[in-house]
Amino acid sequence: MTCTLLLWAGACHCSADSGTDLGHLEADWTGADTGKISAPATAEWCEGQRLLEIRAIRGDTGFALLLYPPVILSPDTYPVRAPAGSDSALPSARVALRWFGATTISGFQGDSGAVVLERADSGELSGTVVARASSVVNNSRIAVTGAFRNLTVVDAKRGCIPEPSDSAPALDDEPVDDAEGDDEPVDEAGGDEVD
Repeated sequence: MTCTLLLWAGACHCSADSGTDLGHLEADWTGADTGKISAPATAEWCEGQRLLEIRAIRGDTGFALLLYPPVILSPDTYPVRAPAGSDSALPSARVALRWFGATTISGFQGDSGAVVLERADSGELSGTVVARASSVVNNSRIAVTGAFRNLTVVDAKRGCIPEPSDSAPALDDEPVDDAEGDDEPVDEAGGDEVD
């Protein structure tokens, strides 16, 4: 999920707006590489996966947080966990960032630390992140610190897998063959008998 998020983040371009009422994220990192991002941010709730995605993109640099609440999204400390092989303990968070270097794309995934989420009386979200992250291609590590503010949560419009409905057939249901004794081969694409 995090790698997909990183690749997707690079395909989008968000326009900058200096308004103070808009959601905003600032982060910097040091270690194997040094950098920072200060950009408008969005917060999207995915009901199907029960997660909040906070995303900021500036030029070729992208930063994302995924927060998995225990029951409902609420102010809390969300421990950062590595995406691969992580347990399902809740609450938890994932951290991902990527940027273009001189000759390569650098991508990192958080594996420890915490995201602290706060909610204002207005309902807007703010918080901080302090994490350690590992490169997705080698053993490089970075330390990440950041903050986000004035985020209004909206429903995710794409990339959110909905919960299956009760009327949809289960994946393990076998299709019923109503044509007893019909041994003629059928062309699956057109439904016609094959000569």
